Parts: sequence; C-alpha cells; structure tokens
Amino acid sequence: MKLIDFIEALEEAASKYMVPLRILVRTDNAVKARAEISENIFVQFYFHQITGTTNYVLVGWERRLYGRDCVGGKWHRHPFENQNLHETTGEAGDAVTPKEFLDDVFEILLREGLV
Repeated sequence: MKLIDFIEALEEAASKYMVPLRILVRTDNAVKARAEISENIFVQFYFHQITGTTNYVLVGWERRLYGRDCVGGKWHRHPFENQNLHETTGEAGDAVTPKEFLDDVFEILLREGLV
C-alpha cells in the first residue's frame, strides 16, 4: 500500500465515526496519526510504506487498551482482555484496515461502557 492510500483510508475511517484525525508526523515513507475519541481515549495509527510496518493502538488513560500490529508481514493482536498477549492465530493474524480497527475499537468501547 502507498502512503497516500493509507492516509486516505485513515481519513475515511475517522469521518465514519466523526472523530478528529491529526497527523502527528509525516515523512516521505511513514505517517503517525491520532484519532481523538475523548479526553482520555484516542487511537494512534502508524504506517511505513517501505517496510509495511503497521501499528494501530487504542490508548486510554495513558496505556494500551487494545492493538493490532503488522511487523515483517505478519499481523498480531493485543486483545482488550490482556493487552500484553500477542495473539497470532485465527482472525488475530488477519490484516486489518483502519476502518476495521475503528469498528473493533467502538465495539469494545460501547461494550465496556467507555463511550
């Protein structure tokens, strides 16, 4: 995926949930962005187009609550129930788009009564 395509996917996902998206850092090959959900909760996105490294993390009260990462072409998940766990099997190993990640995030936040 090209960097511009990733940024467009981020903007589209953020607009679906009407959350402000800020580009924190952008280089020729990478971007780090943040979608603000509330005063204490945000989602941080990182993508590097050359390495394919992708990180999505739901942060609340200054700690990771949930995450999905792709390193070396392999995806894994840090589940909400145990953020230190690296799940790699089943759907945890499937690629996920920014929109799909935000869908998961809002499902978790609603289920847990955090929004």
